[in-house]
Amino acid sequence: MEEVQQVISQIQLKISKMQDSMSQVKTENEALKSEVQLLNDKLVQRVKEAEDFQEKYNELVRQQVSKPVGDSIFPIDRDAEIDALVREIDDCISRLKA
Repeated sequence: MEEVQQVISQIQLKISKMQDSMSQVKTENEALKSEVQLLNDKLVQRVKEAEDFQEKYNELVRQQVSKPVGDSIFPIDRDAEIDALVREIDDCISRLKA
């Protein structure tokens, strides 16, 4: 009879350990589910941002294509360009005189 009680005690101890392990696994599983949900939310947000940037880029490209040839997204300093050409012409004239 004593052996039966001992076996029952061992089984109860093992059941208790398994319940504790199962509780820990459930807790870890819930934490991982929360982390996965958070990462999925971030991914959705990043995808939305990427789509927004793509739309903005496409709009810039459309604007660039519709502008006349001389226009650009990056405007050129016309005065500086003219000054450089005048200096180059002056330099050429001075070389011809020499």
